[in-house]
Amino acid sequence: MSRRQRLAVALLLITSTIILNWSYPDAKALGERLFQWVGLPVWSRGASGLNYVGITSMLLLFAGLFTLRTALQRHARKITLLALILSFWLPSQLVVAYQSVWAKGIYALEYVKDESNCNYKKEDDQVTGTCSLTFVNHSGQDILFTASIRNQRYLVGSFLESLDILGDHTLTMPPRQKKTINVAFTKIVADARTPASGTFSGMDLAVKSDEEERDL
Repeated sequence: MSRRQRLAVALLLITSTIILNWSYPDAKALGERLFQWVGLPVWSRGASGLNYVGITSMLLLFAGLFTLRTALQRHARKITLLALILSFWLPSQLVVAYQSVWAKGIYALEYVKDESNCNYKKEDDQVTGTCSLTFVNHSGQDILFTASIRNQRYLVGSFLESLDILGDHTLTMPPRQKKTINVAFTKIVADARTPASGTFSGMDLAVKSDEEERDL
């Protein structure tokens, strides 16, 4: 195989890694959608364990980097390291660039999951609480939308499993800003095992505006 052919194969493998991990406009990566489409499991234990998409993408990435290094004659180590950094850094930057220039409505929203959380308190059979949800609006217009918590695998059987009560609130994000929105909720629970109080974070969200909907 010629040096030019090895270079083409390397770029193909590295690009395949980026495509498998691409997760815009929805949170589910393209690789997961592809695995599900062909009937392959995404996780080793149903919804947890080893992520086969992640393992596959890492193998493709390392194979691409190895092939790239063998195809280069000068500055092979530096260029390979740069390719490694770009494979992780570039996708998120491309998404932000698209959201800032072309995206409209909820497609310009970025959900900051690690800065969002919910706190609750139970009194008798009623639970009240507040969810602090952090978003970034990359567009130049206000965005009005509703949000609900989805796919809380670790909360199966609890009142938090489907906190659709958040959908009663219309949220507003001003243009070109990062903002934490506090959303109060109240829910009746019949399960006596529900703790008197608590907090949780790392929630997956579904946001909706008119007929448009995204999973974040």
